[in-house]
Amino acid sequence: MSKIEEFRSFMCETNVDAFMLHTKDEYLNEYSKELAELCGFTGTNGLLIVTKSNKCPFFTDGRYITQARSQLDQGSFRVYNIQEEDPHKWVKANLTLTTSLGYYPQYFTIKEIRKYEGICKLVPYLIKKDSSHKAQTIVSHISGESSKGKCERVAKNIEPEAVLLTDPNSISWLLNLRNESAEYTPCILGRAILYKNGNVDLFIQDKEHSTIEANFDDHINVFDISELENSLHKLNSMIIDPTTTPMSIMAMIKNKQIIEREDPCLLHKAVKNQTEITGSISAHIKDGVAVTNFLYWLIDSEITELEAEAKILEYRKEQNLFKQPSFPTISAFNENGAIIHYRASNKTNKAIKKDGLYLIDSGGQYLDGTTDVTRTVAIGDPTNEQRAHYTIVLKAHIALASAVFPSGTTGGELDILARIHLWNFGMDYMHGTGHGVGSYLSVHEGPQAISKGNKVKLMPGMILSNEPGYYIPGKYGIRIENLMYVEKQENSFLIFKQLTSVPYDKKLIDVQMLIEDEIKWINSYHQFVYRNLENSIKDKEWLKSMCDPLK
Repeated sequence: MSKIEEFRSFMCETNVDAFMLHTKDEYLNEYSKELAELCGFTGTNGLLIVTKSNKCPFFTDGRYITQARSQLDQGSFRVYNIQEEDPHKWVKANLTLTTSLGYYPQYFTIKEIRKYEGICKLVPYLIKKDSSHKAQTIVSHISGESSKGKCERVAKNIEPEAVLLTDPNSISWLLNLRNESAEYTPCILGRAILYKNGNVDLFIQDKEHSTIEANFDDHINVFDISELENSLHKLNSMIIDPTTTPMSIMAMIKNKQIIEREDPCLLHKAVKNQTEITGSISAHIKDGVAVTNFLYWLIDSEITELEAEAKILEYRKEQNLFKQPSFPTISAFNENGAIIHYRASNKTNKAIKKDGLYLIDSGGQYLDGTTDVTRTVAIGDPTNEQRAHYTIVLKAHIALASAVFPSGTTGGELDILARIHLWNFGMDYMHGTGHGVGSYLSVHEGPQAISKGNKVKLMPGMILSNEPGYYIPGKYGIRIENLMYVEKQENSFLIFKQLTSVPYDKKLIDVQMLIEDEIKWINSYHQFVYRNLENSIKDKEWLKSMCDPLK
């Protein structure tokens, strides 16, 4: 019996007509494995509606369309682009007011479930199982501001008794704590109540078996997650964020006075202080050494995608303060590079050999910062078409990196600066141009982003990625990504300062397609890379040749 048939048997037992699942778990972890086990999809954004018969609809965004169609059995699933076919519209068209739609209330937020209210009969099914999370190792983290200072700053805007924090990244930032047992993102698995006076009750997953090496200030009290409900019952009023609060918690507070508001930590967390920026600069220099040494090693190596993935991790492990990768590495050769969030496996593992394009998107968690970098390099001799496409993507990358913009500008307004270079050639890419990045936290951090429709104003201290791309299914993919931070100039206009220190592949650059300012920008960037890496790289002469000025 297939996994889907097993699940349909469960649906019959619980007497529901359809069941909705997605990729995130109760702590908003985007690397949850449950959906992968059910249908084979390994991406970080997917929603599946299991029906009693016929093809089950599966929804994902443009980054994962090619991947989903490859990984899901086309006889059992139908893949939809979520930007074109919204799941709640599908439910409205295919279910009725009397049709029951089951879901796990721990895994769906208030905002997500509200979309389906009044369309069908929603049936929450409280999943009962042992904790799928390992015990935590909780340590203190130096962040340039005390936890007490952060709590008092955030608590100033609390009108009712308290705010319930349900985003593990916000909790970890606020309390200067990290969970070193967590995979990719070292955040605390738990919830927190921040009171008006700046005190905090922290409720952690599996406290009994967790190792707590942190030095808690006297404003923090720690409890097991099982005690959260009793503490919430003692409150009469609280702020919650419906975009991060699971429906299972909503059931605990339904008779309370609730004010719905954006998580008050979000903007504070997004704007890095000088200690965090200095740490990020240091982390990116170390990461630049690792990635550049890897690119040098790659030149004469005959290897596979998985061997390359292992090697870049080896180089990162040589760096001071490195802890773990910040996300699963994308090591993709030729047609695999056209799958935007590809993961190499024993089944798909390709040999990297002449001639073709190799795309490596990877990052590291360092105690002083989080990194994320993508480079596309030519293996052997690139074609004229590959060089043209790479240069167009590079022009888009440079346009955003060199932008000067007034205070109050949003990431959504800047997205077109990169995209227009591709549009001029009838090209585009099905993902955002940039995302926010945490400080030894999530590599994908909001609320800021450089993507269509994002309305968050960019502020000095925010760290973002710059990653335009171009993908031809069945042939190759190209993406160029640096991290950068926003800095204020003397005239109050804002600019981006580069963090990533890894050279571009000059074999793929068609200088004839560049204007003078673009050539100057590349040469200046390569001087920046050379200064940062010259004393730590394995082959200084090779680095010099990579960073020599374009002519």
